[in-house]
Amino acid sequence: MSFESFMDTVWEFDDYLWYVPFALIICLGLYSTFRLKGIQFTRLAEMFKITFSREKTGKDKVSPFQVFCMSMGNRIGVGNIAGPITALLMGGPGAIFWMWVFATLGGATSFVETTVGQIFKRRDENGDFVGGPAYNVFSGIGSKRLGLLLAALMIAVYIGGYVLSEISTISTSFTGAYDFEYNSLVIAFFLLVVAVLVVTGGFRRVAKASAIIVPIMALLWVALCLSVMLMNAGGIPDAISSIFTCAFSVPATVGGGVGAMLTIAMRRGIWSNEAGEGTITNISSSADVSHPVKQGLSQSLGVLFDTLISTMTALVILSYFSGYDELVATGIEDSMPLLEYVMRSTVGGLAPSLVFIFMFLFAITSFMGDYVIGANNLKLITDDRRAKAGLIALTLAVVFLSAYFGTDGLYAIMDVLLAVCGVVNCIVMFKLGKYALEAYDDYRRQKSEGTENPVFHKSCLSDPSGVTAWDD
Repeated sequence: MSFESFMDTVWEFDDYLWYVPFALIICLGLYSTFRLKGIQFTRLAEMFKITFSREKTGKDKVSPFQVFCMSMGNRIGVGNIAGPITALLMGGPGAIFWMWVFATLGGATSFVETTVGQIFKRRDENGDFVGGPAYNVFSGIGSKRLGLLLAALMIAVYIGGYVLSEISTISTSFTGAYDFEYNSLVIAFFLLVVAVLVVTGGFRRVAKASAIIVPIMALLWVALCLSVMLMNAGGIPDAISSIFTCAFSVPATVGGGVGAMLTIAMRRGIWSNEAGEGTITNISSSADVSHPVKQGLSQSLGVLFDTLISTMTALVILSYFSGYDELVATGIEDSMPLLEYVMRSTVGGLAPSLVFIFMFLFAITSFMGDYVIGANNLKLITDDRRAKAGLIALTLAVVFLSAYFGTDGLYAIMDVLLAVCGVVNCIVMFKLGKYALEAYDDYRRQKSEGTENPVFHKSCLSDPSGVTAWDD
């Protein structure tokens, strides 16, 4: 079986597999929105205040703002560029509308899973906080065996899923921008060197670097998108109109009808904002905050920011074409070549280099967090140095091979892993979500009593037995 045939088989399996997490994630989003009374809307001002307050922490602690930037480095990454474009190619303009709908529900979901992750976080040997889905199961549910299995899944999701797709996208952008002999080999060795620097950097260095790089990177991408959209300003009204009109009237070129468009929108949206997967809690649990709800509110805002970036990327593509049929007529089936085509037609020969630079920055900031997440989950399994060395070797091998064989087809592997992760996380959140609700009630109570900076005590929970990082 050829590589292309194998990937086609994986995509076909993935299409059926995603119906399960599709249903579970929607149910979790609706449940969270209802129980929290639309927290993603009613607490928006407080989300901004908490996220950008620059709350001071200990000298050797990781601040909430650093964690927000690090998590946004994972969210605002390859998924915000390749994600919405792939959604357009596979599901039509209406897929963007449904990405908005799922992101809206995802704001409440992200609050719940982030708050739960904060409650059940633990300290590592360096005194840093670590947490995530595996730690939630290990401490919150009390199942060590399932916790260890979930830790292994997290390593697979990030090292074998996200890293693979991110590095592949950098490679695709590079080979599209610079066409010369052995270009894929050159970018593979270059990214291998970068990967070595990242894996030897450590968590705190990654957090500090993210706090500097991510805001600048996001602002520059917004500026570029706005510039391209202004050059195609005449197409913006039709672009926005097509998003709404095609949400319920799927173009004939999109196979599978509305059902296929909905699953495509969710898959690409989750790749972008990660709400419902629980994966972002691997990062958000590391924040040093006075109350778990603070990080929950901050990460809920992160879903909004992520969706805005994805929307701008989609409008860059849609505003260039006079209609979806014209987009299809280009015959371009991969996300990066389509973006380069639009950029080159709009800003000229500089476009391929611009796309590569942004993809490099977006993917590397994501990669920095990905490796740290893999390492933190490995800590739950074993402290053996040989295991850590093995994870480093595996990461470097994935980086080199995915850079050398870069193709959008590799996204299928990540998609399958995300589907499995979504199913497990939703089941866990339906079990542990009550703790997020109890923490939120405690936070609101302290606020109503005039406490400016609420402090969490685990005694407010109905069962604090699995909580180790918080005082009574």
